[in-house]
Amino acid sequence: MTDPELLELAMRLAQQTTPEPEASVADKPTAQVATETIEPSYERSTEPENPSPYANFGQTRAAKEKMAADDLAAMIVADLSKVEGCPTHGGRVAVYGSNPWNSWLSFAAATGPVPNKAQLQEFCDVITERLKRLYDIAE
Repeated sequence: MTDPELLELAMRLAQQTTPEPEASVADKPTAQVATETIEPSYERSTEPENPSPYANFGQTRAAKEKMAADDLAAMIVADLSKVEGCPTHGGRVAVYGSNPWNSWLSFAAATGPVPNKAQLQEFCDVITERLKRLYDIAE
């Protein structure tokens, strides 16, 4: 191919025209480049592209489910009982306060020695924090 043929091919590809099969490239006149003015579009979406992290600031959160203190204590005991080394009797969880509410883990003398007492108390705190995000005390 020669330079004019390459130019012709490039122009057809740019204009996305199909070549005519009966005419050769040499028989065609040199292609004219069509110039168009493209106007920029200033249409904008009503949704921001990058929403502000403070978009929901000041809006109230959905109300937490209300549950009785005894039911919350039972949920904590159920989770604690799954921990290896948790005593099967003599442990007690008390849920108290309203907003924020708290829990207290205690062991009776009948429980005997609890070698992992600190671990169980820490786990009780973790469970309590998780439940605080989900539940309020029903009055």
